[in-house]
Amino acid sequence: MAGIIIDAKVDRIQVPENLRYLRLIEEQKERCAENGCQAPMFKFGLAQVPFPVPAPLQKALSLHSGKGGYANPIGNEKLRESVASFYKSRFDMEIEPYRVVTGHGAKGLIFSLFTLLTGSVIIPSPGWLGYLPQLRILNVPYYRLYTSSVNNFKIKPQSLEAMLKGLVKTQHLLILNNPGNPTGDLYTREELTHIAEVCKKYNTLILADEVYSLLTYNQDSFFSMGTIYPEGTFVIHSLSAAMGAGGYRLGSCIMPKGCNPAVIRDIAKIAATVYTSSATPVQEASIAAYQSGEEMDQYLHAVRSIHRIMTTKLSDLCRKCEFIRVTVPKGGFYFMVDMNPLTNELQNAGIMYSNDLAPAMASHPYHIATVTGEAMMAPYGDFYIRFAVTDYDGEEALLEFLDKPPKTPDEEERFFRKYGSRMIEGIEMFKKWVQDIRDGSFKMSVP
Repeated sequence: MAGIIIDAKVDRIQVPENLRYLRLIEEQKERCAENGCQAPMFKFGLAQVPFPVPAPLQKALSLHSGKGGYANPIGNEKLRESVASFYKSRFDMEIEPYRVVTGHGAKGLIFSLFTLLTGSVIIPSPGWLGYLPQLRILNVPYYRLYTSSVNNFKIKPQSLEAMLKGLVKTQHLLILNNPGNPTGDLYTREELTHIAEVCKKYNTLILADEVYSLLTYNQDSFFSMGTIYPEGTFVIHSLSAAMGAGGYRLGSCIMPKGCNPAVIRDIAKIAATVYTSSATPVQEASIAAYQSGEEMDQYLHAVRSIHRIMTTKLSDLCRKCEFIRVTVPKGGFYFMVDMNPLTNELQNAGIMYSNDLAPAMASHPYHIATVTGEAMMAPYGDFYIRFAVTDYDGEEALLEFLDKPPKTPDEEERFFRKYGSRMIEGIEMFKKWVQDIRDGSFKMSVP
């Protein structure tokens, strides 16, 4: 039998960040083992929320675990009503339940939207890698919209307009991640309004990836693009980030206001074709997650507060490292480091491109595992690093917070030191690595 022939487009698909990260750790462990080193890695790469699934969601899943029949591809009626009510209570959005589509996680819904819509897609860079491989699988044309530290790595309306002016006058789709991955930054209402004005002018829809919205540290400062450009925005949410239920694979999409029911039927057709539906017990259980009861409210307040304490304090520690730039997180559990001020020193150390950063940091004796380069859609010539602040015992931290939440800056600092000790040690090692880069004592070795 002849060898298996793989479609050429597979080679154009970038390795998902989680697989790339795990492979990086395994390869470095193997190299260290050859020298007798058994030291663990400092894990800043895998964006796995450390908290347990909320109790109401666990109980509901157990209750409905016997339901094995097929479900509605876009979600049962009660689930869609619950999502609509959730957006009303949390974000003051008036949503008719027929506009709610649920599916197999945010990724599954995004894939369905990319399949549904015609035209090109505009992706801000740096950003979350997950969009790009899907576009390549589907052969959808796309353009990268590069952002910079000058505007805190947020989309500038002027840059967006300059790009859209040069494109074919047809429908386009802009991806807008808010709060942002990898920066943790947040768009103001004014910024979103200016972006929406440009999109309206150039027949551009928006895919608003708002999976970290419930983790905005100051909830009053979050504004959904769905309230500003409702007729042209697809709003994405999921159970993964705020509710610690990434493995449940349940996401939701608010379709644009005034959306023709035929469009809903089309996306249901795509969903049914690709993954049939999300799991029936998960659909039933997710209703509990989207119904705002006291237990869910306490859980969301606690995990949001813990993320704020851990992420802002760790980024503050990192910011004390000279000659680098660090974003100020306002939501989620990420921050980004800009190493471009040390470009000459990095290249003298043999770190020539953005992809070289991750293996350099993981090397002995630093053992810092994180995401860099194309794993965060960074340009090859820009030296950016994403830190995920999730390597701590989330269950113990949550139990302590619910029992006795820290109320003063000193109490928050003690909480951070208690649960973030391993990450603090990792940031100190990162500072040593930066210092070794600066004084020329680090040289990149070829595996």
